[in-house]
Amino acid sequence: MKTQLPEFLSLNEQVSDADKPEIVGQFQLNEDCIYLQGHFPSAPILPGVTQLDWVVQLASQYWSTPVSIQRVEVLKFNDMILPGAEVDLVIQRKREDCITFSYKKGDTALSSGRLVF
Repeated sequence: MKTQLPEFLSLNEQVSDADKPEIVGQFQLNEDCIYLQGHFPSAPILPGVTQLDWVVQLASQYWSTPVSIQRVEVLKFNDMILPGAEVDLVIQRKREDCITFSYKKGDTALSSGRLVF
């Protein structure tokens, strides 16, 4: 199955304050998002594996990183991403073989991690 990314309201590549390349985007999680189906039927949330896949796919599109990762060094799920949520996503290239990411809703951290290719 080919990854279906969310419809981004904005999605840009820029340089962080620490002089690292980063991808910054904002999306609203549509209630008809295919990844909400079955997870969970009575109370849908965006699966963590989908959050990781979106990060890997975007990094690959922008920086030609591999679409498979060697390891997850850090992974935190602080809060659920629910249908209709407006979410900010930041992916930062730390090294040639490493990226970090964070999903936020306003000031609330939803999830974050560090992936190594």
